[in-house]
Amino acid sequence: MVWVPSPLALDMDKRFLEDWQRLLTLYYIRSGARAVIPAAHTGEFAGGDPGLYERWLALVAQMVRRHGDAMFLMAAVGGPNARGQAEIAARHGYDLVMVAPTAFGDADETGAVQVFRDVASIIPAFAFELQRAIPGSREFSMSLWDRIFEVAVGAKGASFDTYRAQRMLEAAARSPRRDRLILATGNDDRIVADLGGRFPFDVKGEQVTMSYAAGLLGHFATDTRAAVRWAGAVVDAREGDESRLPAPLCELAHCVNMSNGALFDALGDFENSVWGVKRRLTQLGLLAGPWCLHESGRPGQAEAIEAAYEAHPFLSDREFVRENLSDWKREVGL
Repeated sequence: MVWVPSPLALDMDKRFLEDWQRLLTLYYIRSGARAVIPAAHTGEFAGGDPGLYERWLALVAQMVRRHGDAMFLMAAVGGPNARGQAEIAARHGYDLVMVAPTAFGDADETGAVQVFRDVASIIPAFAFELQRAIPGSREFSMSLWDRIFEVAVGAKGASFDTYRAQRMLEAAARSPRRDRLILATGNDDRIVADLGGRFPFDVKGEQVTMSYAAGLLGHFATDTRAAVRWAGAVVDAREGDESRLPAPLCELAHCVNMSNGALFDALGDFENSVWGVKRRLTQLGLLAGPWCLHESGRPGQAEAIEAAYEAHPFLSDREFVRENLSDWKREVGL
């Protein structure tokens, strides 16, 4: 259920900290994540550095093969070198790649679909719609989704827009391949409703109900063990078992949105979303510092993050990390 778009571990001079990246990856594995995804938006797209991209993919693959028996390998590709990144992922044994819309550049829909097909000819490809606030986002029309679902193994919708999210779900429902499509939500602002929802559509007179199989969002990149628990409880509730919910669904949605809003700098137009995640991980002792390639936080954000998790302990991994951090550090040589 929980797929983690991993942040990139850097020092204050923006150099890659491989040992800290191993620690972070081990934390995600021990937290119960199903996938740890390098080079997505939360990972700052690896800075567009091919050498760093390959080192990071190799590190995650090694850690998952060593420690993550029930996991699969997925990486993000994007930008003008998406095909080259796909080749790197295939070379390191990844199962699939998520194609960010930055790979499409200024191409029209036909060109965008061709980029997607090019990547899919190398390795199974997963589609990805970004929210408008992120550079490289683009509008995914119904026809674009229809054509992508001819070749995709699935898609992540992260439009932060209910109506655009419905469009992706409807296109999946209309696809002849719908039973084989895996759909993930990255809509941080409605994650509980998405994971807990069933979404019916009329397809040529037949009611087809779609649901999300997973969540893939930057929020899951911190306090991951708690996320695995509450997200699993939300899916159980979708199936009729509400016994594991830490709070009633509407209250849970509110609490999750409070922590997400602080992490992702929502009121600051998401300008420090990666920094927020890294700041929380630093508070937990899982990163050396919140250093980013382009973000530096804003006044009051760190305090808002801490307050959100203190107010809602069932969202926090503080005790889980405190009990295990020294052992994890020993395992990775820190």
